[in-house]
Amino acid sequence: MNRAWCCGVLALMLSGCTLPFPLSHQHEVEPELPVVTESQQLNNWLQLSATVMHSSEAERQQALRHLQQTSGNELKQALWLSHPRATNSQRQQAQQLLQHHLSQANTQEQQFFGVYQAYNQEILQQQRQLAERQQQVANLTRKLKELANIDQQINERKFRE
Repeated sequence: MNRAWCCGVLALMLSGCTLPFPLSHQHEVEPELPVVTESQQLNNWLQLSATVMHSSEAERQQALRHLQQTSGNELKQALWLSHPRATNSQRQQAQQLLQHHLSQANTQEQQFFGVYQAYNQEILQQQRQLAERQQQVANLTRKLKELANIDQQINERKFRE
């Protein structure tokens, strides 16, 4: 009977089936990921924000290229695109990223990035106003030149007469 029992257990083990009774398993120790609290996460965002603000143009471009090659970093990319010296197209791209991904962030992150979103919106609005005023100045300059030409023509006619 012992021989039959051992052969049966051996056959079950070789076939990949489990035994009808539990064996002591060695538990694999999974590495514990450090738990990041919301305040720690917000502190990390603040540190990144400081890094962004003190970065050079080359550093910003390098960071943006790196972030575009990896996925899941849309909020970081929006932060880098929100730099004060960013172009209008970069700022608009930051706004789009913030609109799409801000709803997935926690409350503190939403408040933090809400400041950047409002900042970008204000800068974009000022750039639009500046472009409109530059257009008005160009139109007025053109009209002044036309008036100067007309005045010059009138003066030339008076001297001929």
